[in-house]
Amino acid sequence: MSGDNLRSLLNRARWRDAGLHSLTIDVRHRGAPGDLRQVLGSRIAEVRAGGVELVPDSGEGDAVFVPYHRFVAVRGGDGVVLWTKDGRAAAAADGRATDTARPAAESEPGVEVAPTFSVVLRAASTGEPMVLDGSAGEGGGQILRTSLALSMITGTPFVLERIRARRAKPGLMRQHLTCVQAAAAISGAEVEGSLLGSARLAFRPGPVVGGTHDFDVGSAGSVALVLQTLALPLALASRPCRVRVRGGTHALWAPIHPFLDEAWLPLVRAAGAEVGLELAAVGFHPAGGGEVVLTTSPSMALAPIHLAPSSGQLALRAHAIVADLPESVARRELVALAEALAGAPLVRSSATVASPGPGNALWLSARDEGTGVTNVFSGIGERGVRAEAVGGAVAERFLAWRESGASVEEHLADQLMLPIALAGSGSFTCDGLSLHALTNIEVLHAFTGARLRAFALDGGARFRVALRA
Repeated sequence: MSGDNLRSLLNRARWRDAGLHSLTIDVRHRGAPGDLRQVLGSRIAEVRAGGVELVPDSGEGDAVFVPYHRFVAVRGGDGVVLWTKDGRAAAAADGRATDTARPAAESEPGVEVAPTFSVVLRAASTGEPMVLDGSAGEGGGQILRTSLALSMITGTPFVLERIRARRAKPGLMRQHLTCVQAAAAISGAEVEGSLLGSARLAFRPGPVVGGTHDFDVGSAGSVALVLQTLALPLALASRPCRVRVRGGTHALWAPIHPFLDEAWLPLVRAAGAEVGLELAAVGFHPAGGGEVVLTTSPSMALAPIHLAPSSGQLALRAHAIVADLPESVARRELVALAEALAGAPLVRSSATVASPGPGNALWLSARDEGTGVTNVFSGIGERGVRAEAVGGAVAERFLAWRESGASVEEHLADQLMLPIALAGSGSFTCDGLSLHALTNIEVLHAFTGARLRAFALDGGARFRVALRA
């Protein structure tokens, strides 16, 4: 049974049935054949295209990602086996085989998936700014970054309370603090609570100005997340701008630079944002030292983004890089990726790059020749994880998206919501709807009044997101 069908099973439990909390999942630890672990369904925070994201069971880190290829079995609350890796068990809780038909037609209404939470604690009143709950929804940095961007664009002040309150390390971390400091610098904002570990932030922006700015995350924190906070506010400003950000460019749990450059950037440019990116240096965790330059020019009002489903005509290109590691690691990842794609035409390349510390990244770029949209799927090498596992996980995420027939994969879906809300119209389909996305929907509504709507198609194997003018 494919990872796509397993994802459908989990989505049915999440959206339609009693919930994920009743499930128990057997997984192989780091892919080791004889090392089986049990994971409670209550720990599942996200059901993604290539695997699930778990709430950590200790104070270490913010999340744990388990790819579907490490799943061995899924059991219901009554102990009944719902799924096994070899496919011998029933595929769904209701006893019917999992539906492997192609996704529903675009005209299918689907089942609406609406956020069950609000990010607004108190609406704005005379002389008092809007107060948002930083622990709502995904409860992490997404609320902060989207709020900062929208505050600068709309001129709306806000207060964010309970910042990352449910995370193992609550409050503002270094990369979040860099986002706040950068936003304050380009908008002349009045800020309270801009400190490491702060649980409350007040932000009152002024007009966004251009010019030249330099920001340093001071660690391997994500450069991409800082740039995405600044890009559209600067593009909609009245003067050109050049921003240099230093930190991690290829890191876990954040978009790597090729995702920004090949997937996100062409779409925001097509919407009318005059934005450019240049990778000046590569930075891996934990040393950091990467550097990206963002340039913007004054742009007109953004145009709607409407994306058709995938045409299936995909041009595939894979690239793997290493620093202070044998390049054979990169080549092994590429071989594993190619084998998992079962003969699909693939252009492969590898390189050794300069970086302050060792590291490894692999990414697969899938350009749809019919729609012109590029999706990027990536993996980061980690100590103790075989190169073959990195290549296989990237392939599995790509294959799940390809099978769905959706316009974009779930991470790009998250990033399209802001320009669509600013344009006042847009639509796309995606292969997963994360808690990040649902949180974004609520934050966008709080600042703009625009309400994006999401619909589950084909039992949650694909989603349609739309905002109609």
